Amino acid sequence: MSYHRYPLRLIITADDYGASPRINAAIEACLAAGALRATCVMANMPGYGEASRLRQQFPDASIGLHWNLTAGRPVAPPDQVASLIDGQGRFWPAAAFRRRWLLGRIAPEHVLRELRAQYDRLALVAGQPDFWNTHQNIHLLPQLFSLTVAVARQLAIPAMRSHQRLWLPLRGASLRDRLIQPLAWLKGQVIAGWAAAAVRQGMRMPAGLIGLPESEAGLITLAQMVAQMPRARVAPVELVVHPALQSAAERSGALAEVQAREYALLRDPSLVDRLAAVGVQTVGFEALA
Repeated sequence: MSYHRYPLRLIITADDYGASPRINAAIEACLAAGALRATCVMANMPGYGEASRLRQQFPDASIGLHWNLTAGRPVAPPDQVASLIDGQGRFWPAAAFRRRWLLGRIAPEHVLRELRAQYDRLALVAGQPDFWNTHQNIHLLPQLFSLTVAVARQLAIPAMRSHQRLWLPLRGASLRDRLIQPLAWLKGQVIAGWAAAAVRQGMRMPAGLIGLPESEAGLITLAQMVAQMPRARVAPVELVVHPALQSAAERSGALAEVQAREYALLRDPSLVDRLAAVGVQTVGFEALA
């Protein structure tokens, strides 16, 4: 496959496949439309089994593992991952997990056991994952990042999400971020160091992450701007989305509005051609090879 005509290669990834039938249906509709080229599966959630049809129905899509330690129940036997769960056998919410990890109340061996159990379950229904990331970015913690990277390498998962944000507008953005949000900038520098270490160990990742604007026109403009960044010409850039079908009762609230907007944008098959017209090619994680 030739990419030379495209200033920007864009990986659009839908998170949370397996979380519910409405999310699975929305992601599959977007995959069928063509612009969405990657999705990652929550192997511990009720709809994970539907991933068994993804490779046959969407052979050009990248199928990843969305490791989850903060929602639902573990795949491993509860007594083997006791520090990960509360009294009802459910994972600690993200804030509680982070606090407990930093206090040393989460056993690393329990994390390892659960990560491997989720990998085994997904591999059984959908084959070897093409990439990995974590729900709510829970691996972005001291020692946990390197631990998760090590597990992924042992399991021969070749690629992961980059958590280096590509801030826009471009001109002066870096300086402004340092002045206005110094802690966020400092955290970004720390994560960039962790990511560089992962790359040196052989892990592939996109050049960075961008956010989805509120309209299709905004996406086109954003893509054109990102295409001018030197980093974006070296490796693809990733855009993370969470499309979902909404029932009448679920159509209120900011999250539901975002999910519905993303679904409406990505289910349109003409989006691929409109992006290509401005020099943007949508690709999967195979473009990192």
